[in-house]
Amino acid sequence: MKNAPDRPAIRYRDTTMSYADLDAAADSTAHQLIGSGVSTRQLIPVLIADGPEFPAALFGVMKTGSAFVPLDPAWPAERLKTVVSELAPSAVVASPATADAIADLGLALPTVIVDCAEPPHDPAGPTPPPADRRPAPQDLIYGFYTSGSTGTPKCALNDHRGLVNRLTTMSRRFGDGADHVTLQNSRSTFDSSMWQVLWPLVSGGQVVLPHRDGILDLEETAMTIGRHGVTITDFVPSVLAVFVTLLEVREDLREATSSLRRMLIGGEASGPGVVHRLRALLPELKVTNTFGPTECSIGSVFHEVTDADVDRIPIGRAIDNTAAIVLDDDLKPAPMNATGEVYLGGECIGAGYLNDPERTAQVFVANPFPQIPGGWLYRTGDLARVGDDGLLYFMGRRDEQVKLGGVRVELGDVESALADHALVGSAMAVVLGEGPESTLVACVTPRSAGNAPSVELLRMYAAEKLPAEQVPHQIVVLDALPLNRNGKADRRALAALIAAETARQAGPAERIEPPANPMEELVCSAWREVLGRELVSVSVPFSDYGGTSLIAYRLTAAVGHRLGRPVRPRDLLVAPTVREQAERLSKGVDDDSAELAYIKHDLAWRPPQTLLLTGATGFVGAHILAELLVNSHAGLICLVRCADAPDGARRLTEVLERYQLTSAWQMLPMALKTGRVEVLPGDLGSDLLGLSERRFDTIASTVSGVVNAAGAVNFLSGYLDHRPANVIGVQQLIKLASGGARVHTLSTLSIFPPAGPAAQRIAEDQIPETDGVAADGYNRSKYVAESLLADAQRQGVSSVVHRLGEVWPHRETGVANPDSLAHNLLYACARTGCVFPTAAETDVTPVDAVSQFVAGAAIGDIEVPDGPMHVLWPARLRFAEAFDVLADRCGLERVGYAQFRDRLGAVAESGARLAGADEEGAEPDEGGAETDARLAGLCLMLPPPSGGGDAAPAEFDHMFTDSSRHFDTQRFSRHAVSLARPATDGLKTLDRYLGELADIPALAAQER
Repeated sequence: MKNAPDRPAIRYRDTTMSYADLDAAADSTAHQLIGSGVSTRQLIPVLIADGPEFPAALFGVMKTGSAFVPLDPAWPAERLKTVVSELAPSAVVASPATADAIADLGLALPTVIVDCAEPPHDPAGPTPPPADRRPAPQDLIYGFYTSGSTGTPKCALNDHRGLVNRLTTMSRRFGDGADHVTLQNSRSTFDSSMWQVLWPLVSGGQVVLPHRDGILDLEETAMTIGRHGVTITDFVPSVLAVFVTLLEVREDLREATSSLRRMLIGGEASGPGVVHRLRALLPELKVTNTFGPTECSIGSVFHEVTDADVDRIPIGRAIDNTAAIVLDDDLKPAPMNATGEVYLGGECIGAGYLNDPERTAQVFVANPFPQIPGGWLYRTGDLARVGDDGLLYFMGRRDEQVKLGGVRVELGDVESALADHALVGSAMAVVLGEGPESTLVACVTPRSAGNAPSVELLRMYAAEKLPAEQVPHQIVVLDALPLNRNGKADRRALAALIAAETARQAGPAERIEPPANPMEELVCSAWREVLGRELVSVSVPFSDYGGTSLIAYRLTAAVGHRLGRPVRPRDLLVAPTVREQAERLSKGVDDDSAELAYIKHDLAWRPPQTLLLTGATGFVGAHILAELLVNSHAGLICLVRCADAPDGARRLTEVLERYQLTSAWQMLPMALKTGRVEVLPGDLGSDLLGLSERRFDTIASTVSGVVNAAGAVNFLSGYLDHRPANVIGVQQLIKLASGGARVHTLSTLSIFPPAGPAAQRIAEDQIPETDGVAADGYNRSKYVAESLLADAQRQGVSSVVHRLGEVWPHRETGVANPDSLAHNLLYACARTGCVFPTAAETDVTPVDAVSQFVAGAAIGDIEVPDGPMHVLWPARLRFAEAFDVLADRCGLERVGYAQFRDRLGAVAESGARLAGADEEGAEPDEGGAETDARLAGLCLMLPPPSGGGDAAPAEFDHMFTDSSRHFDTQRFSRHAVSLARPATDGLKTLDRYLGELADIPALAAQER
């Protein structure tokens, strides 16, 4: 800035560089380059990792009239030599920190060293380069190397016009860059670093350059933001997810980042949950989703995230002077909401690929639309649709290119590098999982039988051939790659093979070296948590288990949590194994404190807590939803039969309110807004749960557990009526869980036929024979579902079957299940104003005990083995005693069974009349038509009187069973010790509920 040369331009560590110093360093660099033979319109490699030398080099190259190409000095030497040779430059640019690395390459080229710590020798500074060196708008400004599908990296070129348009748009949307302090949060070899460095420096703002030592340190990122008052930066969504989690648990880091006013996200698809959690933590922050490939001046489509973006975040609309259109295979505009490929046009269009006219012609196509300026369109390979709101919505990729931590990786690049190894016959690469947990896995086959390469050898070979971000996190050697019906390699089938082969290659359990002291136990526990493994060896490197940089950051948080003090990433990641990490930590922590930390924190493995919940609008399912909302941090995807997500959210809200689950009802709106709870419209009884194959696969790779609380229950219907929800639904959930999720499903004790008084107690691992299943359609469907889960378990799908008895009201709210036969009987007594003699009795398990146990098991707070579990408390209710309580509390009349049955019929008929009157404008009786319909149904189920006595007939008493007498509960009791056990007296357990019944006015008394 000529008007304010002393204004701060760059902040790096503890130093500040003014605009005058930056301009002088750029002029000095330009003169050295010109002196080395650099002319205009050349491509100049810049091999600088970080520091003020990087922007000084960029401006220096531009002052020569040439274009810069940032390269990573840490790339494999072979790769660096290849790309420099392709650029054919007159010189290369380095810094003092990278000069030795450049010398080791043996390039026969002049090397210009940019050293901002040493001022120019001329006190007045170097003279500016000649004016005729100034670039024109159509001249190239930079090139960035991206992954190549053929195994050869390709250089995408862009001109000044496109970048100027992007930076000008930012100033118009976000305010003058002079008012911002920008953090360069992207590596210099990623094109997103261009706006972070150049936008503030061409508009009078400040850029903060972080010091990087090869380790992702988000704690340091937050402290850097606070130290310099950063107002704007950029995050890849997968990294942002980890960053937000860190802010949620560290108040000091939230305070440090409070200066942020704008955050750009991009590089990969972003879910709404993380973004809304961030907005809740930093209310003053605005978030902009950006979309655009390296070939088109960074990003050409923007969308400012709002509260309305609940279900998904749109890509948005094209920025100034650009166009983004969705076309079909014939280059015709796709209809509204139809999926097509995104094409970009206008000022953003780049100049293609260096020395690759064939590849350029494939993606830069002639522009057939006169309303879009320019002669070319760029086909992105990204699929999208235009919604009713006119916004673009991302729908996936057309090719095999993937994003890993925001870095574009073409799987063919990885495969080609590995296939070049002399011992490898073929190679295939896949990305498993999403977001921070995504893992790049390569599978190879040996070139000849019995001569398989070692995994360690292949990993070293890949590291020599590929940049760090493209080196597979895991390499698996297979005898053969799976093929689809067309004879082509099947990437989808690889997932199951990878899991099986990983387990086989790990060998038997005795090969795993166990922890030898408390500190190793502590570190081992953290590894198991973040890696999602039941066993790890203290001598196996983190990367061998598929550990990535983002997972490693979660590891440091997990270890710090157990130690009760912060642990910096660099404190751990310089040591690759549990043993080495424990040794480093022990230098500052003695064994006693480690043991105390071990005892203080539950070191059992905890699965990643994202659960798919079905049946959340039912009685038990609603209580499970409430338990998970209030007493866990689990993310929840609720499968709901509904018109759309807002309709499903309304249904969830209503059911929580209906059952008086107040805390969960109050939490739900924010949980929906932040994305912690996602409503998934679908149908349990349909193929793929009524979802698209893409959506089904995404959920399958996201969730770590399934809680199936849904099901059809109608004792008057047959098996075929129950089959869709209770059988087909379980089949679909098994399919979804085949990638590693654990299924928790609710079943029933009544799949077993009624037992006689002398029958042996039924064990929890017992399942009836086909001809011994209870005769009704509901129980038959539950038996088939349990059999399917048992078969799937033998195939490796983990599952727990929670067999329920009579589920009674919540002990605090007293609100009952409106579909419960036992409840409707007691309710009928209150409504008819009378009770009768009976010997019937039933088990009593309150719904809060059921929901606490199932939720605790699903999130890992209660460790349970696979297989059936009898969720049954030893509490018994005799209906005669309950009738006595009701009679005493509200003066019910004691009558014979026949008289009760007659009164019930009269009350049901009277209620129906009142419901009909209400349709004509009269006030209905409390309870309404729905309650009276249940009473009418009860009338149909009750057997007729028999004999001349007042007592209920034996058929009535057999309608209810005290399951606690007939079913063994040892496994459940052993694992449910953390739950508060109710009194064995069912009356005490149901005191609040019986009190609620006593307040119900008797319709018969009103009529009398």
